[in-house]
Order: sequence, then structure tokens, then C-alpha cells
Amino acid sequence: MMIPLAFFGSSMGAGEILLILGVVLLLFGAERLPAMARSLGKALEDFRRAARDLTHDLMENQPPPSATKGPLAPLRGDVAPRPLPPPSKLPSDEREG
Repeated sequence: MMIPLAFFGSSMGAGEILLILGVVLLLFGAERLPAMARSLGKALEDFRRAARDLTHDLMENQPPPSATKGPLAPLRGDVAPRPLPPPSKLPSDEREG
């Protein structure tokens, strides 16, 4: 039987966030926190910029979709699909009133 703990629940409350911030403050000190936050912000911005550039490059270099290219091209051709047969009546569909 597992005992649920407050820190491992589905969401964090204000108390958990304050406790984590207090531990970080004790571990790294007040002088180093602004520099750490600044470097974390720069790293996140660099990551977002790289992801945006990669997405842009992939979308720009992708060839347009074509109905005649690809592994199914020989199967497509100019042949119209066959019509579906009419639905058959099953014995369970016939109800007498």
C-alpha cells in the first residue's frame, strides 16, 4: 500500500513552491540566485530560438505534397474507386411490429 506524499501529488501548492525556493536559497545563497536565474533564462531562450529555427528550416525545405509521388503512386493512377455494394439486410434488422 502506497502512502501519498504532498510533494508527489498531482499538483504543487504554494507551500511546496515556497519550501523548494527556501532550500534553493539555502544551498546557493542570495548572491548567486540572480546570476543563476539569468543564465537559466538565456538557456531557455536559446533553446526556444533553436527549436523555432529548426521548425522553420524543416518547413521551408520540405517538398510540396504531390499525388503522383510516393510508394502508392503506381496504385493511384486515374482509376476511379469501385462503388460499395448496397448494404444487406440481416435477420436481426427485420422487426415485426
